Order: sequence, then structure tokens, then C-alpha cells
Amino acid sequence: MMDLAVGTPALPFSAIMDTGSNLVWAQCQPCVECLPHSALQYDPSNSSTYSASPCTDSYCKALPSTCTTACEYHYDYMDSSWTDGVLSTETFTFGSGDPIPNVTFGCGYNNSFNTPFYASGLVGLGPGSLSLVSQLGFGKFSYCLTSVDDLSSTGTLLLGSFADLKEPTSAIRSTPLVADSFYFLDLRGISVGATLLPIPSDTFANKILIDSGTTFTVLPPAALDLVKQELRSVVDLPPANDIPWFDPCFRLKSSEVPQLPDMTFHFSGADMVLPMRNYMLVDTEAGVMCLAMNPSSVPMSIFGNFQQQDMHILYDVAGKSLSFAPAQCDKL
Repeated sequence: MMDLAVGTPALPFSAIMDTGSNLVWAQCQPCVECLPHSALQYDPSNSSTYSASPCTDSYCKALPSTCTTACEYHYDYMDSSWTDGVLSTETFTFGSGDPIPNVTFGCGYNNSFNTPFYASGLVGLGPGSLSLVSQLGFGKFSYCLTSVDDLSSTGTLLLGSFADLKEPTSAIRSTPLVADSFYFLDLRGISVGATLLPIPSDTFANKILIDSGTTFTVLPPAALDLVKQELRSVVDLPPANDIPWFDPCFRLKSSEVPQLPDMTFHFSGADMVLPMRNYMLVDTEAGVMCLAMNPSSVPMSIFGNFQQQDMHILYDVAGKSLSFAPAQCDKL
């Protein structure tokens, strides 16, 4: 999540940062199908800087749209979420920065989005022409996502020259971005503790999409089954088989949570070490903990935002590399 503001006068709202898509959009009033937790009451008729984009606009042609007098778009996401609205331009303000005029965005009047967060829109950070980073001409950006347990803080998005990693050089790792369509990384393997899992070399087809808009990492069953098998061998707790959506789950014997070994994702030239809190969901009240990963139903692997907690991640789009380092995201 990130904080920003839309319109003149500026109305603050929270939005999801999504490296897996390109469109920037915000919920507009009056909405037909509205986001359930949205607090944004943005009515474009009350903003002096709003303008609907014409059918001839080049950005309109980059979207599935119908056009009469304005560019009416429909935009789908991989998880079956969608937004319908009017492509428009507006002034946006990011954090404490100066207002940025004429940002092209979707004024979403009809939105269905699968998120547990209090989001009122989404900021697409993909490599396509409609994304925020492409519109503003930034060759690099970075973000830092706070822990899911820290409900008082939001993530940090840094653009351009502000995006550089300030962490110690010894802590920074870098790996190539291996495709132009979206941000794919070359994943070579996964370890749990000191054990390198015997995942067949062709399982990932050398690519995994890093996506700040997907919650949990998604892996092919051939890889995920080996992760589950190794966890069952190292966790000395009874199974909790009555938990939907997650597998494996374990029944805690007390409120004390056992410490598990780190999990390492071996990317080309860089290892990302995940502490237990970045791959296990722990609910001490319910007395269970579960692996926070899901099997893929299509031949694609996704590195989700739960696994990116407390990590400062730099996308050097122009230089085709991704760098990262552990960080205290609320201190950036």
C-alpha cells in the first residue's frame, strides 16, 4: 500500500503498488460497483484539474476500450479482478512531493478488486506505456513494504534519483531482469536452511515474475510440493488439516512460536534470504501457522509481496537489473 492524493483540491487515499500491471486508477464517484473498504470520495466534477481523455489519445489506444466522446476502458487482472471507467488526466501528489499535473489514470466507476486492504485504487508500476514510471519517464524506482503485522505504516515508493538503495553495500544483492514484458527474474532454486531442494532444473523455465500486487508467492506444484515436504520434516508440530486455502499448516502447542530456518530463493547472481516471518503465516490466537505460498494453476511462477516484507527493492528498468537489501521500511 502507498499513500497519495488525487485532484485539486487534493484528496488523500491509499492504493496498491502493483509491478504486475500498468494502469493507474482510482475509484471515482458516483461508483456503480464500489470497492468495499474504500474511503475515497473523489468526484471528478469537483476537481479543477480533471479532464476526460479523448478517443484520439494515444494512451486510449493502449487499452481495451470503447469510444464515443470519451475513452471508456475495461482492464482485467490475473486474479479476475477488474476495473471499468473513463481514461482521464488529473493532478496527483505522491507523499510530500510537489503535485504532478496531467497524469493519465483510470477514473473507475465500476470496480471489483480482490484485496483485504483499505485500498481506493491501484498504481501500476509495470514497464508498459500507461504505468506511472513510464509516464513520468523514470528509468528506475524502488519500494519497501512494511511487515503485514505493522498496520500503522504504509509502504514507501521512491522514484528516479530518490530510488537508490541506501543500505550497506555488503547487504545489497543484484540480479538481471530477464524479460521486457514484465519484471521476470531468473530463479535457479530454493533452499530451506542448508538443504537445497531437488527441484528439476526446468520447473521454473528460468523465470519468476516479481509482483508487488500479488500477496503470496505462487509456485508450480513440482516445486511447491518439495517445499512442503521439507517443512514437514523440520517442523516438530502436529498438522492442522482443517485450515482452508493453506497447506501445510501446523498446530502450535502454546503461544510460543518455534523458530524455523531461513528459506532462500536462489536468483541468478543473488540469493534472497527469507526469515520465517516472510514465508509462514502465524496466528497465535488460533494456534496455527501455515506456509504462505500457493500452487500455480497456470505455467507461471510469481514472487509475491508477503515474501518481500522488510526488503528495499530497486528496479533499474533502464539497466535491466533488480537489486535488494533487508531494510526497516518505516525508516526510509
